[in-house]
Amino acid sequence: MSLRYWFVIITFVVVAQLFGAVLAIPLAALGLDLGDVITISTIASFGLGLLIIWLLIRKESDPVRGHEPPMHLGWSVLLGIGGLFAAIFAQNIAFQLQQLLYDAPVESENTQMLLDIMTENIWLLVAVVILGPILEELVFRQAIFGHLYRKMNFFWAALISSVVFSVIHLDFMHILVYTAVGFVFAGLYVWSKRIIVPIIAHVLMNAFASLPILLDIDLEDLEEMEENLQFIFGILGAWM
Repeated sequence: MSLRYWFVIITFVVVAQLFGAVLAIPLAALGLDLGDVITISTIASFGLGLLIIWLLIRKESDPVRGHEPPMHLGWSVLLGIGGLFAAIFAQNIAFQLQQLLYDAPVESENTQMLLDIMTENIWLLVAVVILGPILEELVFRQAIFGHLYRKMNFFWAALISSVVFSVIHLDFMHILVYTAVGFVFAGLYVWSKRIIVPIIAHVLMNAFASLPILLDIDLEDLEEMEENLQFIFGILGAWM
């Protein structure tokens, strides 16, 4: 792994994670409520982290692409959109497996907490739907998975990067869900040779999870939409 990519990982930990926690302290001392503190600190730390990471890697070669040509941009966008279906399908399979193995709760505490905060602080959507997915794909797929993939097969590279991806979310009851989704995003990256593809899928997935806030949709209606998307993905998979 090049030195610049090590700096990418360090930047993610120090700026995008620790800086946000440190920034929350003076914000709370100013008397802001918890929702405002989380919103401001998250947007500030994610935004700064993304800027630094972009400056670090803007001239670096893609570790997965190598000398191979990337997928056509138009097909890449379509694959990224299709990745939403695949990610939701993998997520729900992992949910079912978790319940069979250790009766994990269906709802993620992290997701529910963010939805509750976004109800009062719509600006948090910027971090959750846009900044977060871009940051995470650059770090966990391009920097970590990309360089592991050059030294080992897809399964082990995807497994290691996906487990790290799940651990960073600190939601250990749903570690299989994060790992399954990480495998999907890694697969999209390798297939397309473009990091923009898993970024698109990740952004769409977080946007889909935020629909109760964006469009005032009931959670039961959202679950029905997920089932319909899984059905559509199953039909498409049968024809591919």
